[in-house]
Amino acid sequence: MRSAILLMVLVVSISPAAGFAAEGEKGADRASLLAQSESLLAARSSAKEFVTAFNRGDAKAVGNLWTADGEYVDENGRAFRGRESIEKEYAAFFARHPNLKLETTVSSMKFLNAHAAIEDGTSVLRKADNSPVSRASYTAFLLKEGGKWLMASVREYPLPVPAARPNFRNLDWLIGTWTAAKDSKKLQFVYRWIADKKFIELSYSAWDQGSLPTRSGIQVIGIDPSSGEVVSWSFDSNGGYGRGLWKLLKKGLMVESSGTLPDGASTASTDILSRMDDNSIRWQSVNRTVAGQRLNDSEPVVLKRKAQ
Repeated sequence: MRSAILLMVLVVSISPAAGFAAEGEKGADRASLLAQSESLLAARSSAKEFVTAFNRGDAKAVGNLWTADGEYVDENGRAFRGRESIEKEYAAFFARHPNLKLETTVSSMKFLNAHAAIEDGTSVLRKADNSPVSRASYTAFLLKEGGKWLMASVREYPLPVPAARPNFRNLDWLIGTWTAAKDSKKLQFVYRWIADKKFIELSYSAWDQGSLPTRSGIQVIGIDPSSGEVVSWSFDSNGGYGRGLWKLLKKGLMVESSGTLPDGASTASTDILSRMDDNSIRWQSVNRTVAGQRLNDSEPVVLKRKAQ
């Protein structure tokens, strides 16, 4: 296994990539590809149906999207078993929060067979003014019953809620050199202003051992003129590349990352950079997928600012 430091370099450099699982293996015949494509469309249609029912506060319609003995575990670890129990919980939730709206993003869909699939994604609850209330990742086990995809099991995991859209004033503290070391492995980040302070360039290097880096890359951070969002573009020495969308947290930053590995596999992650103090930052990558397959969260890594 790669060390936590090398995993960090992988995620920041390619900065990872959402994508659905492959819709067919090499050599698969056209009929099999068509069948899988139709299953994907049907499963995604069911996911959209859930969001529609949620946003109109229809607990009955939401409950009907579960199997009769389905299970729902929310982000606080509370479990509801059976369609009736799940419907009752949603009815109570809608009564308490009549104006909340749900957004979901499916990051991967893996078909186990013609009648079972695993879906991974993220969800955001928003107030009427569009401000986020909560954010979670989820894993859903789907079963096809009577020609319709239903949820047999859903588990949610809490994610931090962005405080606001960042601007370059919020990123100024990054400028400088940051390092982390573990045994014979070392990681270095160097942030600097470029192009008359219109962009920030991150150059990074990782060493397994010895004096020569085993991996390096460049990330350019700037503001997308069309959206006003802070975005980044990353290029890795192994040939991978990626893109990130930056969000401001109360004590740090969150980057929704997507990209492509050298072998063409798509990747995705949520990368969280927490500011511990002026000279220490904590990095962790969560909600990670490669080629549609979910990975464990990375171990946290603490980087220290190098004195100038």
